[in-house]
Amino acid sequence: MLPLREYSGKRAVATHRQVNYNPRKVSFLVLGLLFFVYMYFNVRFLATSTNLTNSVEAPGQEWSFSATNRGGEEEKTLVDRFATRQVKHLVFTSTCRDLDFVHAEVLAFTLRRTGYDGNITHLLYGCTDIEASELTRKKNSQHSVQTRCYPEISASNTTFGEKLLTTTFNPIVLARWMLSTIADGNSDTKRDGLFEEQYALSSDDYIMVVDSDAIFTKKIDLWNLLAEVKNAIDPRIFGQDASWYWPKRFPLTKDQLKRVVPTNSRALLLEDWREYASIAPFVAEVSAWKEILPTAVDLWSKLSHEQLYLAIPIAAAHEKIAVGISGVLSVHHYPSRYQNWDFVDDIKHNPCDERAEGTNLALSSYPISIRALNFTLPQWIDGRDWSFFADKIPSDFFSCDAWMMHQPSSYLWHLASNTSGYERVPNILRRRHTMSVCLAVEAYNSASENYRSRVCPTGFNHNRRIPMALRNETWNTAIPLAEGTPMEKDPPVYFGNYKPIEAKLALNPDIKGSDDVHFVFTTSCEQYQDWQSEALAQSFARVGQRGALTRIVSGCSDTILKDLVRRTRKSSPHLRIHVTRDFSSIPMLQTDNSKGENASFPDAYVPYNKPFGLRDWLATANPPVREKLLVVLDPDFLFLRTFAVNFGGRVTTAKGVDSGDYEHDAEVIEGMRQYKRFFVYAGFRDNVSDTVVDGAAVAQRWTKYLKSLAFINSSAICPECANVSETDALEYYSVGPPYALTRTDLMEMVDDYCNMTLLKREQNREYWMNEMLGYSLAAAKHNIKHTAFDNLALSKKSDDYTGFIKMVKGNPCEDPVIPLIPSEAPPLLHGCHLYEMVDDRGLNWIYYKQLMPNNLFACDSWLLATPPASIWSIAKRSHDEHKMLEAFGLCTSIKVINQALVDFKTKMCPDGFNQNRRLRLVKKFREDLLEVGKVHKPWQDAADENAREGA
Repeated sequence: MLPLREYSGKRAVATHRQVNYNPRKVSFLVLGLLFFVYMYFNVRFLATSTNLTNSVEAPGQEWSFSATNRGGEEEKTLVDRFATRQVKHLVFTSTCRDLDFVHAEVLAFTLRRTGYDGNITHLLYGCTDIEASELTRKKNSQHSVQTRCYPEISASNTTFGEKLLTTTFNPIVLARWMLSTIADGNSDTKRDGLFEEQYALSSDDYIMVVDSDAIFTKKIDLWNLLAEVKNAIDPRIFGQDASWYWPKRFPLTKDQLKRVVPTNSRALLLEDWREYASIAPFVAEVSAWKEILPTAVDLWSKLSHEQLYLAIPIAAAHEKIAVGISGVLSVHHYPSRYQNWDFVDDIKHNPCDERAEGTNLALSSYPISIRALNFTLPQWIDGRDWSFFADKIPSDFFSCDAWMMHQPSSYLWHLASNTSGYERVPNILRRRHTMSVCLAVEAYNSASENYRSRVCPTGFNHNRRIPMALRNETWNTAIPLAEGTPMEKDPPVYFGNYKPIEAKLALNPDIKGSDDVHFVFTTSCEQYQDWQSEALAQSFARVGQRGALTRIVSGCSDTILKDLVRRTRKSSPHLRIHVTRDFSSIPMLQTDNSKGENASFPDAYVPYNKPFGLRDWLATANPPVREKLLVVLDPDFLFLRTFAVNFGGRVTTAKGVDSGDYEHDAEVIEGMRQYKRFFVYAGFRDNVSDTVVDGAAVAQRWTKYLKSLAFINSSAICPECANVSETDALEYYSVGPPYALTRTDLMEMVDDYCNMTLLKREQNREYWMNEMLGYSLAAAKHNIKHTAFDNLALSKKSDDYTGFIKMVKGNPCEDPVIPLIPSEAPPLLHGCHLYEMVDDRGLNWIYYKQLMPNNLFACDSWLLATPPASIWSIAKRSHDEHKMLEAFGLCTSIKVINQALVDFKTKMCPDGFNQNRRLRLVKKFREDLLEVGKVHKPWQDAADENAREGA
């Protein structure tokens, strides 16, 4: 945590104070030297200042000291003077580049928006009269900015951090405007008082000089500036506190300073530069500017571009005009204690959502302006994609077809304020970074809208898509399809947005992040599998899963199928639909006991749709299945995180998950350290990986549930399987979904998958898992060995990996909306078992797919009621891993289902939808329909009970 900012001199001295002295050892030495040092410098100062005070001209130099005495307002109190005085004129300088025009318009727009009603002058230099005339023509006349051009003055660079800029104000241009001449036809005339006469200014009126890339955030208030100043009583010039200041030091050596100032300059006498340690912007009286500028102009030609920022401070020191040091004139550097960042900790609004106003804007620490040249914080992972560099704005940003800047959501401020992580980036820096980026993006977007609303009579592009991230490619244009655009043009886009050009990846399943993967699941046309399919598809999209997704649906009537396809196109456009006939009633040969003969009877076994549906899909899909990697799911799966194989993830045992090797095995996500994706393996092999190639697949371990049942009495069904030992059966084939295998392998085994499911069903019609046994036998016959991992899907089986539950940071039941999904949790949730817990009020909470009504995706249906935080607290206190898993599964399942409902209804309910979280499932009760207004009594009573207990 950074220390709080201190004011002016105190602030800087405290920053650099050395605290390791031993007072017992040095106290007498200090006391002995103090008197002599004091006397030496005072005598020296008196001796030299006596000669310098009345000096008119330094020998051999063209600098002169002013002996002007101020008067006229000395009888007024300081409070009265500054309470009524305002900045009468604001001026900035720039060249005539297109980007300079953009900066100038943003400056003028934000300045006028703050309420400033004084004069504004834009001084152009380094460009021709034609270029200046064109830039002036394009300006928004409503900002009332006067423009003057000095083509004879060449453009010059200054240094800002590591950047070379022309946006820093140029004192040569300012002096030319203020001191020398005024255009009078084709000639220049010089006359005392001409400047004040033209602009109706008095010698003690204030003029503010800013850099042309400044963004104004608050109205200029001289009294606020005076309240910040602690080093001067009645300053004639104010400047922003400079980070170059260091007690008893100066950025230039004594010899360097002597080379640029007269030999009798007061600047050479300074031991400490606190009174002059300032940078732009500057606010000064006209008389102060006239005294300082001649010296500053001379210095400008002598200093290197890395030192030009010292021109005004040295000139002020030479003229002995103390600068009122303020921390609120401009902020631009997060770690600086010389800039007043206190406002970031004091504001009560979300700066990414709304502009400051009222008490927030009235904070004395709220800055007058910002300079957005280098707003970036790459160490903060969640903020890494949000940066702002004013010099990287596309020069055609104000074109009618141009995009605007991608704008952070309010969630970024939430992350900055409420998360803490292992990046070693304190929250104070996160908040400063987020505040700065949000202020800058909002200013540029608002200025763009304001400008284009006046110059684009037929409308303009409102799309906010220009990203700005550190080290990312700079956008040369803001127009989507202009030359040099980073957007994909081929194939043409007929609907929706253009997509960014991405690096070309070979479509190969062993490349991390490859899209050459296809997820597929099979369903009947029953209502309950409809809502499960929709929930799966919505969760797939929400986590950003890459790859294709197909639902194989069997047995739908034409009417139902039309509705299904029409709905899916809108609700889940990423979900493909493949239609097959109903395979659940395949005829089966069965002995007729009355006649002792074999006869054919229909066999109502819904799981037949899986192998037969997959076979139909592989053979007849349109478009054909081209992906090399297939992942077979069940419809009751939900995505908690993205699923991936073939990326070389760490393979470990359940006990080895928490390795403690954070450098190699962990990463920071949303401010929390979590382990990178890993695979939990409980088999006997030494060399195991997540590789999926022909002959090698990956699946979830079901050893304790399926055992080696597939291979019992299987010699007649699969003679080749007789050679599979029980050990190999448990190691390679006792698996369940998700199955990740190559398309080649699935096509090779799918016929036997169908046949062996039928034959296992003939052996035992009472066993519901015959389809899984048929898969195991088909895989064994074709020697497709599976690596069985414990943490691909959480299904509440005894051989699932559940150790992650002890690493959950936070309460997964606390937030009623957003699920807490640690990276150690499996990527998939398999809803095949019931979760049940009792809260601290004695209310019973259940999630089970078989208790759900079928119409929850209707716009007026309730959402699921979310359990209270006490569910997890009770489980946590018990130290019982089973109870903790119940609590996690209960709360997470409900919230992920609710997210799917909200995502669906947001797209499908244009007039809004019921967001009431009231449905608390009741054990042993289920109805097909939840009809709000006439809710079935058990559901209504459960909802009322929850509300009555204060949930």
